[in-house]
Amino acid sequence: MTPLTPYNTPAADDGEFEELSDIDGDDSAINSHSNSTVSWTSLDAKQDEVSESVTTTDSGLGSDGDISNGTHLPITYSHFKHCPPVLYFPGDDEKISKLPRALSKQLKWKMSTITPNVVKNVIARSGFVPSTKRREWIGYWGKHMKASAFRNIQQHQKVNHFPGTFEIGRKDKLWKNFSRSQMKHSKKEYDFIPLTFCLPAEWKTFKRHWDETGHKQKWIIKPPASARGIGIKVVHKLNQIPRKRSIVVQRYLANPYLINGRKFDLRMYVYVSSYDPLVIYLYDNGLVRFASSKYSYSSKSLSNRYVHLTNYSVNKNNDDYIKNQDESGTDSHKWGLKALWKYLAMGGHDIESLKAKIKNIIIKAIICSVPTVTSLSKSHCKYRHTCHELFGFDIFLDHHLKPWLIEVNISPSLHTNAPLDRHIKYGLVKDLFNTAGFVVPQYPSRSKSTSARGPGTPATGPVVKSDHTEHENVSDPELYFNPGLVLSSDEKAKHAYFTQKYPQDSTVLESILERLTPDDLRILMKFEDETARSGDLQVIFPTEYTSKYLKYFNTPKFYDLLMLQWRKKYHKDSIHKGISRLQKIAETQVQFAKQPSNTDHIWCKQNARSLKRSDKISEKKRKQVPFRELDVTSAIKNNLAMDLLMKKGVRPITYKPPLPLPMTRHQGGSAGAVIPVVRSHRELGRGLIQHSVPLSRSQMSTRPVMRGPTELYGEQRHGPRGSVCGDSNSTTSLIRLSR
Repeated sequence: MTPLTPYNTPAADDGEFEELSDIDGDDSAINSHSNSTVSWTSLDAKQDEVSESVTTTDSGLGSDGDISNGTHLPITYSHFKHCPPVLYFPGDDEKISKLPRALSKQLKWKMSTITPNVVKNVIARSGFVPSTKRREWIGYWGKHMKASAFRNIQQHQKVNHFPGTFEIGRKDKLWKNFSRSQMKHSKKEYDFIPLTFCLPAEWKTFKRHWDETGHKQKWIIKPPASARGIGIKVVHKLNQIPRKRSIVVQRYLANPYLINGRKFDLRMYVYVSSYDPLVIYLYDNGLVRFASSKYSYSSKSLSNRYVHLTNYSVNKNNDDYIKNQDESGTDSHKWGLKALWKYLAMGGHDIESLKAKIKNIIIKAIICSVPTVTSLSKSHCKYRHTCHELFGFDIFLDHHLKPWLIEVNISPSLHTNAPLDRHIKYGLVKDLFNTAGFVVPQYPSRSKSTSARGPGTPATGPVVKSDHTEHENVSDPELYFNPGLVLSSDEKAKHAYFTQKYPQDSTVLESILERLTPDDLRILMKFEDETARSGDLQVIFPTEYTSKYLKYFNTPKFYDLLMLQWRKKYHKDSIHKGISRLQKIAETQVQFAKQPSNTDHIWCKQNARSLKRSDKISEKKRKQVPFRELDVTSAIKNNLAMDLLMKKGVRPITYKPPLPLPMTRHQGGSAGAVIPVVRSHRELGRGLIQHSVPLSRSQMSTRPVMRGPTELYGEQRHGPRGSVCGDSNSTTSLIRLSR
């Protein structure tokens, strides 16, 4: 299949590519991806496609050497040992090598009818090709979906939306969320959105306000869920406003800041990689969109859309519209955001203060959607890392340079009709995909053996053949990419303590970093890796200055508290100290332990003391064993008295931690009779005894068929003398060998 370009994209079937609501809901994954986030195995160094060794990516991660031709594989390694790598998306002028064919053929992208060309170009340079199958894909960029469609997304896949972001994407719901926040806090803290009414439900309230404030005001009418300027008009008479149609009526900001006599607005690109914990990025560049006709305060000009609307889709139809032919030019009707900051700075304006106000608007707007999005994600998403989203914030500047939020777009346009658009949007998409962290597919020849081990089983071997060994033995990426997937009782206790204690005592956060549990470590390592790959996407939440926004959450979540305290302690000047702390811990692989053996990573002191006491008791018992050590499995194979073992309900096995404990089925008696579930294990020198509930008389009379490593072939055997010590009603019987 040829690489993906805008010219060879396959025809998209409406039912196949328009939405993901038709994704097959079967949980059985395809061979090449079923365990792509469960195990990482060595790539064959003899592959014809790759003869060079791996070099570092632009993000600075991975090995340190450069190869002679300046190319590298499209892989970004983690800062931390044993943590999984992700796919790398190169810049426009950057050279990369191809992955081995066995892996590159798994780089499939699910196309949509609205997938923009800039996305196609970025993914094509990393080796992705379009997929025409429902489940054989890694990434998707398309329309928003119904919440129920998110249930079918597998752990190796990633889509460009969260369920529930319509809470800020629709103009009516955005206002309702802000209105509730104004009532809870104050109007002063949410004074960046114009007064809005949702008709026809609020017609009486709107009519009363109209009568009280006079008839000389201007209002702008918008459909609640439209885009590209469709259905928008400015009015100044009551009879111009529909009374029965669903619309949003907003006070028109009639005193804009003008440049060259024209009105303009800002398109800011905001990327949310996660809602729990909440992580918000702001791209350092954007677009400044001008109206194509000079602004007029006269009511006679209200019908002229080229004067009062700044949408490109509207103004491109004006004969006077000037397209941007230069990435840094300011003589057209579309500028780059950096050009605007430079223009305002030359006029003596405080740019940093203006940027801080815009960031404040963005953070508060995103927080408004947190309750709905986190609730729907918990209900409909199997895995946390399968969703991410790009938002387009439209910001208006009045004559005092005060920023106002006009609307939030959940599918901002990424069309590249001019060199300026391509320059800004290509860099945006590239950095966005690198930050998102797409999982590197596993080597398919090992997929069956990996599946046999089961999910969560660590695999050994480097992802790519390299002179450096710091990335070998990557462990359990399913846990790494899914915070909260598996929580121990100790971790649950820590979560409950801080979320309940923080509202009463904010100083409690000072101790949240003292003992980092394995789940805490996974969250922090994933975040540090993510920010290292972010390029020109700048983190605006969490930062060392954003703890003040916790009061706007309905209920602050544990991960948000943890991340904010981490950023506060290890800010820009000392971030290397925090990374060094995590790197030392990563060497022990404790971040993947479900029950850590090191008390430094057990939060509850009582649990830590219990672990130490248990270790001492176990050591003491091992020293006091009064009888000869023996491998029990070997003893059985040497004809020990199997019948005595069965009478006491003891079943010997060879213990292998990665395998689930097998149940023993019996022949005869009731069909499919199964020995009760295992309760505990006791180590006996080199041998292990599995203690199970004593067998019933009917089970004792049947002949066992041992599964796994301790099979007995043929009939029962009787061997040398042996005795069993312990009460027959007890589950703690031991074997004592007669000399």
